[in-house]
Amino acid sequence: MDELLVERDGNVEIITLNRPEVLNALTYGMVRGLGDLLEEAQVDDSIRAVVVTGAGEKAFSTGADLTGKGSMREDAYKPIGMRITTFGYSRMITAMWSLEKPVIAAINGTVAGAACNFALSSDMIIAADTARFIQVFTRRGLVADAGGTYFLPRLVGLPRAKELMFLAEDLPAEKALEIGLIYKVVPLADLMDEAVGLAQRLAKGPTRAIGMIKSMLNKSFESDLLTALEREASLQGVVTSTEDVVEGVTSFLQKRPPEFKGN
Repeated sequence: MDELLVERDGNVEIITLNRPEVLNALTYGMVRGLGDLLEEAQVDDSIRAVVVTGAGEKAFSTGADLTGKGSMREDAYKPIGMRITTFGYSRMITAMWSLEKPVIAAINGTVAGAACNFALSSDMIIAADTARFIQVFTRRGLVADAGGTYFLPRLVGLPRAKELMFLAEDLPAEKALEIGLIYKVVPLADLMDEAVGLAQRLAKGPTRAIGMIKSMLNKSFESDLLTALEREASLQGVVTSTEDVVEGVTSFLQKRPPEFKGN
């Protein structure tokens, strides 16, 4: 059985973590594969949005497979094994974060550990009402990884991030919405329709402009005002050369909805 399933719905690529019998726990192969797919999406102009979800109804993913199965190395718990895992996470997270196309995480159940932080590196999260977010690391004597110490405080603030990581308690979907961690909560039965519908809406937008806005927002916490203004001016100069800007202005003048092509 393939550990990752990939399908297309028009310009939307849907990636499914596919080990439902073990709650989609991440193997080395899955981490490498996710990095590959996200890097390939960057250079495939036919892909204009991505949805990532988990198979089954119980879990998006419970994080790294710590059972010793699923192609885990014998030295997985030793420093060298953890470093190998970390390098794989770094590539996967960087590919998601830097992808100049919108990524939607559709959380269908429990999401924990590295998988939780992988989801946080997406652009928008839609969760089933049965979903739970767990920064599980201290339950295992581990420190947070997969970018969690970067994403979580930026999303919910430093005090709340410390609470979630120190205590490692389950965070229900509705509470995650309340504290601003996620975009939307829907019934489980509606999750994929909602996620793919949102991705299709974004895929019909000006893909280059959305990608540039994503890049600027991702860098905003490390920028002062003048740097942000200079970056905006620079990329505004770049984006005005795209066909979508011509369409955007033309459609405005003609008083009709724009039909962006992503070019």
